[in-house]
Formats: sequence, C-alpha cells, structure tokens
Amino acid sequence: MPRHAAFAALAAVSVLCWQGRARAAEPPPPEACMKPIPPGSADPVVRDVHFHVTSGSPLISITLCIASAKPNVLQGAAANVGVFSHDGVLINYAGQGYTNVAPLENPAADGPKLVLMYGVAIEVDPKYGQNFATDTVVALTTVACAKPLPACEPGAQQTATFLLPVQIDQDLPGGGKPAKP
Repeated sequence: MPRHAAFAALAAVSVLCWQGRARAAEPPPPEACMKPIPPGSADPVVRDVHFHVTSGSPLISITLCIASAKPNVLQGAAANVGVFSHDGVLINYAGQGYTNVAPLENPAADGPKLVLMYGVAIEVDPKYGQNFATDTVVALTTVACAKPLPACEPGAQQTATFLLPVQIDQDLPGGGKPAKP
C-alpha cells in the first residue's frame, strides 16, 4: 500500500467515532464492543483490539473500542496502546485522544450506553517482521460528565490499565488472511 494511501486510511479510521447518532453511512459498532459490561468491572472498558498490518509496510493501524455502561458524555478519552514483539519487548506505542463523546441513542438495556471507536497508526521498525505479541497493554484515561446533558459538569478523571489480547489482521489489497501471531 503506498504511504499516502496508508495515511488516508489512518485519517478515515481516526475520525471514526461512534457517537450514537444513527447515520446510514456508519455501521454499528462490532458485536465484541456491544457486550454487556459485567458488574464490578472497570467502566469504561477497552475491547476488541486489532493491529492491522500490510505486507512490506512499517505502518500499522491500531483499532479498538472503549465502552461504558454509564449514559453520560465522555468529555475526554485518551488511550495509549503498546506494541510488543513476540518475546515481550516494547517496540513502540501509540496514543490518541477524543473529546465530547456522546452516549448511544437507544442502547440495548443490558449493553453499553456509550461506545467509542478508536483508531491510530504508527510505524514499527521492519526488523521486527510484524511478529507481534498476542497481548498488549492499554492505558485508558477518561473524564465523564458528572451529570447528564445539558448540565455536564466534569467528573473525576479515571485511569485504568488493561492487559488485552490482540487480533493481528493482515490488510492486503483483495482481503488477505489474518497473520499468525
């Protein structure tokens, strides 16, 4: 994939932010993002982490979703994702932040009330051969409104760290098969 095409794809992924507004052009969040959040678990939670690699390119795209059972707007959400080699060495990390993420309209009764689709891209030294670890570490920082709109007052900042599995997807023209981790 030419570098300019990869950056165009990154721009498209970076602006994909599901804010609950039903639009014909936006697909619903993936099923993994819409599962109920178990009581007592972290909220918001990070789910469905994918590394999208292209054969011969040092650029990888990272996608994931941030889900919350709370129906309030996230004034801010930032996540940093580590990219580790197969032997556990940190190769690189990438971060992305979002503001004013609105809850879903008409969410399922037992599902998340807010879902943010996250996307970022970074370069990884080709010497690692896209042979990444099957797990990653994601650091998530959020600030939610303490009250529903329109009286949104900033709540306390929350920080959580997640050790999560990664799906490595081989993004080849014509639809390649996922790479083995």
